[in-house]
Amino acid sequence: MTPESTMNCGNDLLVDFPTSRRQGQIFTVESTPSTSTSKEQSTPPFPSFKKVRFSEVADMTHVDFPSSSELHQRWYTADDKTRFKRILARDVRRMISIVSSTPGECLSTEVLEACVGIEIFLSRDLAQRTREKRARHMIGVLNESGRQRRSERSDDERLSRISEKTSRWARDRAFELAVGYWELFREMEE
Repeated sequence: MTPESTMNCGNDLLVDFPTSRRQGQIFTVESTPSTSTSKEQSTPPFPSFKKVRFSEVADMTHVDFPSSSELHQRWYTADDKTRFKRILARDVRRMISIVSSTPGECLSTEVLEACVGIEIFLSRDLAQRTREKRARHMIGVLNESGRQRRSERSDDERLSRISEKTSRWARDRAFELAVGYWELFREMEE
């Protein structure tokens, strides 16, 4: 499959959504004129996911420490962060109210667009499970990193595999959300 054929799937989206539905760990790929239908285990043939890699060499550039006025211009202040949290909490409360009082088929495109990025906050249970999974991911990576440091043996590939395994839920969730939103918006346009 050429890059051009993956970019043009009959829609005007900037990203390439797969033409098949994912079921568990098996992906069914619809055939193009030059290929046949195939099934692959574990790894989706679309798009190729980049894995985390670690390098023994890093390029560093010396940068003078910024002045306090430059820091103030570049970074969010504590007040900014507090304001962002208040805005997020307000938006989540507003969306919970709208989503819980409106039947799913009556939700407008604007409401669905407003939910993008805050989905996990719309349910306390989902937010709690997400926090727990993130914590398990961080603990898994940090535990392996500590184990390698104590044994004085660095195994970047193992650390990468552990990180990939413990964060798979986030990639799967992002994939399902993207496909779900794409299907909803496509149905609303028809």
